[in-house]
Amino acid sequence: MTNSLNETTFEEHIAKCLANSDLYNQRSSAQFDIENLCDAEMLELFLRQQPMVWAKLSKRFPGQEVATVIREYNKRLDRGESILTIMRKGFTVSGAKVKFCQFKPVFEGEGTDIYRLYRANRFSIVRQMRYSTGKDCGNELDMCILLNGIPLFTFELKNEGTDQNYTHGIYQYKNHRDPQNRMLRNCLVHFVMDNQYVFMTTKLNGEETSFLPFNREAVNPPIEDEYPVAYMWQNILQADSLLDILENFIKRYEESYEDKEAKEQKKRVVVIFPRFHQLRAVRKLRQLVRKEGAGNNYLVQHSAGSGKTKTMAWLAHQLANMTHADGTAIFDSIIMVTDRIVLNRNMAEDVVNFETTAGTVKDIRKGSKKLADALNGENRIIISTVQKFAYALDFLKHEKAKKYAIIVDEAHTAVGNEAAKDLVNALSTKEDLEKIEDYDPEEYDSPLDALMAQMQSYRKMMKHISYFAFTATPKDKTYVLYGKDGKEPHDLYSMKQAIDEKFILDVTRNYVSYKTMFELIAKNPTEDQKKQFEEKKALKVIAAWLGKDKYIKLRKASMIVDHFMKVTIKKINHQAKAMVVCDSRQAAADYKQIIDRIIKDEYGGAIKTLVAFSGEVTDSNGRKCTEANMNDEGVTDNDIAEKFKEENYKILIVAEKFQTGFDQKLLHTMFVDRSLGGIQCIQTLSRLNRTYWPYKEDTLVVDFRNDADAVRKAFNKYYTVTTLTGDVDKQRIYTLKEDVEKWNIFNEDEIDNVCNRMVDKTKVSGVPSVILKIVNERVAPLSDEDKDKFRKQVNRFVRQYGFLAQIMDFTDPDLEKFYVFCKVLYKFLPYTKETLPMELLDMIDLDKLRIQLSFDGTIELEDEPVELKATRIGEVGQKKKDEKRTVAELLDMVNSPFANILNENDKIIKQIWEELLKDPEVMDATRAGNSYDVMINICKEKFDATIVDQIDKYLNFKEILDKDKGFALALIGKFVEAVAKQAAATSSFVYDEVVLKEKLIAAMTDEFAGVCSKMRSLPEIVDYLFYILNTISIPKLDGIDNILKEALNNIYANPNITSIVKFSFFNLLVQKYEAFLKKLYYLINDDEVPGKDDKAPALADAIHAFNSLWSLKYATDEDGKKFSSYLQMLRTWRNNEAHNAPYTTDKEVNAAIKVVVALYLYVTACSITDLKMAENATATTAKVKPYQLAEDDWQITMAAEDKPILED
Repeated sequence: MTNSLNETTFEEHIAKCLANSDLYNQRSSAQFDIENLCDAEMLELFLRQQPMVWAKLSKRFPGQEVATVIREYNKRLDRGESILTIMRKGFTVSGAKVKFCQFKPVFEGEGTDIYRLYRANRFSIVRQMRYSTGKDCGNELDMCILLNGIPLFTFELKNEGTDQNYTHGIYQYKNHRDPQNRMLRNCLVHFVMDNQYVFMTTKLNGEETSFLPFNREAVNPPIEDEYPVAYMWQNILQADSLLDILENFIKRYEESYEDKEAKEQKKRVVVIFPRFHQLRAVRKLRQLVRKEGAGNNYLVQHSAGSGKTKTMAWLAHQLANMTHADGTAIFDSIIMVTDRIVLNRNMAEDVVNFETTAGTVKDIRKGSKKLADALNGENRIIISTVQKFAYALDFLKHEKAKKYAIIVDEAHTAVGNEAAKDLVNALSTKEDLEKIEDYDPEEYDSPLDALMAQMQSYRKMMKHISYFAFTATPKDKTYVLYGKDGKEPHDLYSMKQAIDEKFILDVTRNYVSYKTMFELIAKNPTEDQKKQFEEKKALKVIAAWLGKDKYIKLRKASMIVDHFMKVTIKKINHQAKAMVVCDSRQAAADYKQIIDRIIKDEYGGAIKTLVAFSGEVTDSNGRKCTEANMNDEGVTDNDIAEKFKEENYKILIVAEKFQTGFDQKLLHTMFVDRSLGGIQCIQTLSRLNRTYWPYKEDTLVVDFRNDADAVRKAFNKYYTVTTLTGDVDKQRIYTLKEDVEKWNIFNEDEIDNVCNRMVDKTKVSGVPSVILKIVNERVAPLSDEDKDKFRKQVNRFVRQYGFLAQIMDFTDPDLEKFYVFCKVLYKFLPYTKETLPMELLDMIDLDKLRIQLSFDGTIELEDEPVELKATRIGEVGQKKKDEKRTVAELLDMVNSPFANILNENDKIIKQIWEELLKDPEVMDATRAGNSYDVMINICKEKFDATIVDQIDKYLNFKEILDKDKGFALALIGKFVEAVAKQAAATSSFVYDEVVLKEKLIAAMTDEFAGVCSKMRSLPEIVDYLFYILNTISIPKLDGIDNILKEALNNIYANPNITSIVKFSFFNLLVQKYEAFLKKLYYLINDDEVPGKDDKAPALADAIHAFNSLWSLKYATDEDGKKFSSYLQMLRTWRNNEAHNAPYTTDKEVNAAIKVVVALYLYVTACSITDLKMAENATATTAKVKPYQLAEDDWQITMAAEDKPILED
């Protein structure tokens, strides 16, 4: 039995259907002149239907009429003119204006010349079309469509019945069709069809050819008694449809591009053919406008990345050309609005490129006066941001009533409540208001009420304005305002279909999320038991604290750079870029600096980054940051997007910018470090979904904040079909109004007073005084909780009224007055800032941390319709009571998700950090003004030594450092910054020696009661201590003077000293006791402490140089025994380099400090007589130095034992 499911049967079926269609016939390949690219017989038939043209040609070129036209036609093709231009405009031959087709007239009927010529069009279907006389002369196209003898569309057909499908057809075009062939190069579109799918391209380019789907749905649904792709010959390829596509949809223009090899900007010709959903949407809207006229709203829900901007451009131009039967325009102007200049630029480029008549498009991105001029004038298409309309009001004439089509991009956010009113106000005249059925100024009691009713009317949908709203993610309010019956979109191109058709990439396909696991501990569990905090506020404080933690941020930044340099950079043919999404402007500024440092230190500055955030922000180090001072060449705003196109710029760090409407096809990876929910999640992650054929095969999301389930829920809502159920309760606005009135804060007279002043420019200056009187007398006495509640209810009324007023079918000026009053009042209401328990942070510490992979794979989305509920619009939420919790209970709550997961190997580096900050050698090196590189080396040695000494404790962390060198280097850098910051803070504390002496005497009085009873008074002892520190000896010994005075000053006089800093000064006092003894010895003996066996003197030698100290071990009295134990403790701490030093609690640290300071004072007390004798012996006045900070020219040199020593 013969297989009837073959390619020939498929081809014959299509050809037969089309040949039997209106304005079609069937021709053979033999009747086509390959050299001249035309079917001369069909062309002659159409030329003869132009009597005046044919007459002129016959007179000028008798017997050569067709040949002359064909010759001119080929000349034009050879010099680069497009068949599209020839079909649309024709050309003139010796005064004869030749047409090659006639588009269908809209209103001209039978009997008119235009209609008759339209009916003379002939589309020819040609099977097995020969198209070449060159090297591929034996090749045939399965099918070709000609119009009046001129080839327009080619087809390769495949049939699954013979194990061939569309992929084989695409392969044929790519590999067996010469892209330079004259016919293939000039034809407008090339289609591939099998029984189920259709694909098309406008340019053949060998293996680089890019085919796009042209399907009704992701999988074309069955058609009874037909192939699933029968919509092609039943609809798309019908004569009227193709004429419409030729006239209105196929666009050809030049665009600039960067030639990466030549490294210069060049131009290339682009031909744009609509996707099926784009063609369907524009035709559907066009049909609705033709039927319904102006004054209606429409919603188009097309997936992000599906070409909405071009769809809007097609729509704008076609709406601009639509007329009534009498020739008047249905819309006088088409206004295209967005809420962002970046998007506005993209829209403007497409609309201008689609322009066929010069002057049609007016791009107003800057200057409200220019917008007013455009509206006052006759511009057909105007492009602007929605914010400009409020500022343009003063320049508008409102002389002539016009009809407007407003095309809104990102409709779920672009036109807010006040923006909608400003648009209507700007585009309406008195005549338009008079047409409002429910508005009659004569029926109101006062001029104010009439004016309020007018303002309220401006919020409603007007009969002279149509909205065409485009969005991928409509909100419930978007459906109500613009949707079909307020429930669903007029046209839908779902995310699922776009993904299935590979028009966009599925950003949920490769999703990796990390959990930041942590364990918090209480610093003083016993002392904190009685203190309680409000649960929600406390958890908010802890979450914010963790988000700002420098160690966590540094760890994430290292993971970001490491992943990019090892994985992402190889993607998209080594052209891939990435985006880092931050939760705040400060975080963006911090990440920019950290990431840049890691790139520089670990990867030699191989790539560059850019940062985008608005305004000015202070980073974590206190520096003022802006886009201009952080980005190369000071680029800001949209210039950042342009700069990001450059090859070297690979990572864009953003905070509330470029997360919607930003189109960069090379964007492959997104690192997310902020919470994302709902529409924001979809809009942000969808920045990755643009295709870049053939290199961009996938995308990657690395998420540090959100879990996979939350992302799945957000995407599910808009994955397939979304509809709104239920009805909006317009009466709810009165309930919201009553909620505000119950507070009895203001009265009707005050409302009228404010409204009267608001509409009179001469009286508006008095509004603040009126409002402030109300606020001060009636709002201020309320409790903070009530102030907050009242403020929120006022805000809720203002927000909901702005929306509900657009759909109200009645007029109530009292509502408008109440709204105007509340809108002004809200701005003056005291903002009761949430009091957060920040002291909680001083009571807890981060002990363990692990950033662990929690999900790696594909987020499975559900192929099911989703419903939104209209009844929830304007619903009032109920605030729940915040329960009180102890610190222990709060820690249980935040730690519980990670209980039994973290272990001692997860001890965080903060402990190493604290040990470095306590190390006196590190602090000394910092105060000595060493260079950054020297400090890096010093801190690295100390850092490595600490980890090796406690390898069991930091095993997991050492493994991280060994794998991630960039993180290790950046971490050391952060240590250096922290040490420098601490040194600067303590050094800058005001020094008052008189006050310091008083503090020291008060602190040590009890400790020295016994000593003072036997020797000298404590004030005298303290005076001599500072005499020693203020007296010049020799440079290498005097180096301790300022260091010890700074330590004592901060310990005893600085009320804001932290535990860590205090402990670092304790270690310093321990370390410097040896140097102090050596200086004291020199002042007494005018010589240095001798060492044993000609070695440098050590601590033991310095102690033995003072009889008062080394004899303590023989002491029998209580004071002697006490100081003997103190000296032994100091030697133990000194010899063990502070590893065994007490630092468990502040109390223990304070006790240890008292021990060491007591030893300084004790040896001083025992040496006062010797000091006086030495002073008398020299008979000179001691040279006394005032206290000063360490000199900038002090340096650190490394001795043989690799420890820093001070040199003057």
